[in-house]
Amino acid sequence: MQKFTKSFFCVTLSALVVWCCSAFVPISAPTVAQSVELPILMYHKIATRKPGKYVVTTQQLADDWAALKDAGYTPVFMHEIIDWVNGQGELPAKPIVITFDDGQYNNLYYGLPLAQKYGIKFLINPVTAYSEKSIADHDTHNPHYSNLDWAAIKQGYDSGLVEYGNHSHNLHRTGNPFGVAPKRGEDSTAYATRLRTDISHAQDLLTACGIPTPTTFAYPFGKYTTTTRDLLLNMGFKALLTCNEHTNTITRGDPSCLYALGRFNRSGNLTTAQMLKKIGG
Repeated sequence: MQKFTKSFFCVTLSALVVWCCSAFVPISAPTVAQSVELPILMYHKIATRKPGKYVVTTQQLADDWAALKDAGYTPVFMHEIIDWVNGQGELPAKPIVITFDDGQYNNLYYGLPLAQKYGIKFLINPVTAYSEKSIADHDTHNPHYSNLDWAAIKQGYDSGLVEYGNHSHNLHRTGNPFGVAPKRGEDSTAYATRLRTDISHAQDLLTACGIPTPTTFAYPFGKYTTTTRDLLLNMGFKALLTCNEHTNTITRGDPSCLYALGRFNRSGNLTTAQMLKKIGG
């Protein structure tokens, strides 16, 4: 009886010790998703004078980029955003992405020297059919209207301050179809084939310049559908740029936050101060 009592006491005491230790093991706090606010600016044409809705002057551009730096923003590439969302690398405290749509020659002619002066990284989304036309017309170096030829595209990339997205080969058109939208009466198979053929051709032309395969797609005119989105994702694009004006919240570990990124059109009709206020700076 004494032996049983002693054994019972030892077992009970051991259980009590285990329970006490486990009771005071600190409980790990739940993992909180890391999110960052990301404004994206959308420029088009740069001119020396006469600003407009889609035109900024060289002075406005210089003022913009100086003001962004003074406000604490750090321009980053889209591939850095994509990497961060997928768990690689880090971002600065106030990241911003600067984009130029359509691929006009003035983006580099005026933009690159200013980017070098202010330490700005930016993304150009060329319409490759526009580039082909400038090349065919032997008119690739007029900052008023020319589009980037293949050598200029490579020159921008080699600067270390420019990366490239895809803006379609020849879908930057109004009418039927409008941008990347389906044609009226077009069945889903024909639509998918037409979209893939055009955008893949743009990818081939851009990579033939000696630059990395673009992983960002900018919707022409901002027009898109869920079908378009799914087709682009299946083609390997990681980030999709719209023309919806809002600041983005990007979250580490959530690639879907990159599938409909908003951008603020930088109208030349605004002052730099008004532009900065618009993006929340």
